[in-house]
Amino acid sequence: MSHMSLENVTMKFGPFRALTDVSFHIDRGEILGVAGPNGAGKSTLMNVCTGGLRASEGKVIFDGKTITPFSRHVRCGLGIAQTFQVPTLLSSLTVGENLLAGALFGREARGAPPGISLDEILSLTKLGDLLEMEAARADLLTRKRIMLGAALATGPEMIFMDEPLGGLNAEEIADFLDVVRHVRDTLGITVVMVEHKTRALAEIADRILIINFGEFVMLDTPEIVLNDDHVVEIYLGKKHDA
Repeated sequence: MSHMSLENVTMKFGPFRALTDVSFHIDRGEILGVAGPNGAGKSTLMNVCTGGLRASEGKVIFDGKTITPFSRHVRCGLGIAQTFQVPTLLSSLTVGENLLAGALFGREARGAPPGISLDEILSLTKLGDLLEMEAARADLLTRKRIMLGAALATGPEMIFMDEPLGGLNAEEIADFLDVVRHVRDTLGITVVMVEHKTRALAEIADRILIINFGEFVMLDTPEIVLNDDHVVEIYLGKKHDA
């Protein structure tokens, strides 16, 4: 059974269709990349999966259960977490307090045992020495690691990441991708990453989904997707090495 699947999902905003009849599945424990040009519907797709938006038509299924009408809060309780391009931190709190806040919003809120120990999270995100630091003082890479740590503290089975590499240089990207790999390999968490930087996506993703104009285009391994001339030229632009 796939971890999550979308069946004929359409998302309308008035007469405008942001997504049209999108169907695909996400395998348990995979890193799935989502790419496509600006305005393709990537963020809408992510929000339909995480509960930020309710699909106008079609179904979202998680672990065999239809979750289409459920809010983001309810989905977080089921084990679906999300991180944002601009790190949403509680800036006046310390790094440690941000992680505890994640735990309060996640499994503890639904009375489930914590899925991941704080020690494990600190080891994975390399935040152990920074617990007392105010989150507001962290640099961008550290802020992204804190946000990932807070998402992990909710005890997720699945994390959706919206352009997590935005604003990072090549060295920081390599560092952050390492952390994401460790999260998947150590904890078995499914990761879905919406990202403009397709070369970085190809390095980490097991499969890449391409959407354009809100429609499914292709879903396959990075080798196949990025060697498809049609995809490269029309959907990623010729300079897809950014």
